[in-house]
Amino acid sequence: MPSSSRVHRALTVVGIGLFAIAVSVTAVFLGQWQYHRHEARAAEIDYFEAGQAAAPAPLNDVVPDGVAEFPQSARWRVATVSGTFDTESLTWLRNRPVNSSPASHALAWFVTDDGRALLVDAGWVEPEATGRPSLPTEHLDLTVTMRPTEDDNGTPGTRITPAQMPAAPGAVVPGYGVLAEACLDPCGALPGLSITPLPPLSLGPHLAYTVQWYMLAVAAPIVAIVWSRRELKGDKAPSAPTKPKRRAVEPTDEEIEDAL
Repeated sequence: MPSSSRVHRALTVVGIGLFAIAVSVTAVFLGQWQYHRHEARAAEIDYFEAGQAAAPAPLNDVVPDGVAEFPQSARWRVATVSGTFDTESLTWLRNRPVNSSPASHALAWFVTDDGRALLVDAGWVEPEATGRPSLPTEHLDLTVTMRPTEDDNGTPGTRITPAQMPAAPGAVVPGYGVLAEACLDPCGALPGLSITPLPPLSLGPHLAYTVQWYMLAVAAPIVAIVWSRRELKGDKAPSAPTKPKRRAVEPTDEEIEDAL
C-alpha cells in the first residue's frame, strides 16, 4: 500500500493543478474584460474625433425627428438649435466634478422651435455657491455637443437622464446636449454659469492590464508543473558526507628492527 506521505503528495499535486486551472481561467476572463474596455475606449475616441471634426449642423440633421434611439453617428456631434428653456424644469446635478473640482450642473429641458424637448447641460457652478442662477426666459440660439443619456441609478440628481427630470414639455430628443455657446447678446455662457468642458479621452492602461492578465494565465500552469515535480520527488534530506578512510601506513624496515 502507498505510504501516507505519497498519498499526501499526490493530493497536493492535484490541488496545485486545480488551483493553476482556476488562476488561468480567471486571468483569461479578466484579460478579455480589460481588452473589451480598451476597445470601447478606442471606439469612443474615434467617435469623438469624427464628431468634433464634422461641421456644426442643425439638430434635426444630427438627431432626426422621429428616431427612438440616439444615433451612434450623433456622438460628439456639434448641433445648433433654437428655442427657449423650460425654466421650471431646472434640476441640479450633484457630484459631477469639472477638472477634478466639485461642481453642480444645471440641467433643463430646452423646447425647440419645432416643439421637441432637448435635455441640456446648461453649465455648472461650485457646490457651495449661494444664490444659484436661474435660466433665461428669452428665445435663444444654442450650440451644443450631443451625447447619449446616462443610465438611471435610481438616485435623483446624480445622472443625466430624462428619468431624473420633470416631465418633458414635448417629444424627447434622444440624447442630451452639452452647451458650448448660447447667443444672448453676446454669445457665450449663460449668466451665472460656466461652460461644462468636454471630458478628456484617453485609451488608459487597459491594454497593458490585458497583457499582464494573459501573462499570468500562461505562467500559472508553468509554475504548477515545476511545483508539482518538486512535490512528487519529495523532500529527501541530503546524506551526511562520509569521511574518507585513512590508509594504514606500513612500518619501514628501520622501524621493524628497532621494535625487535
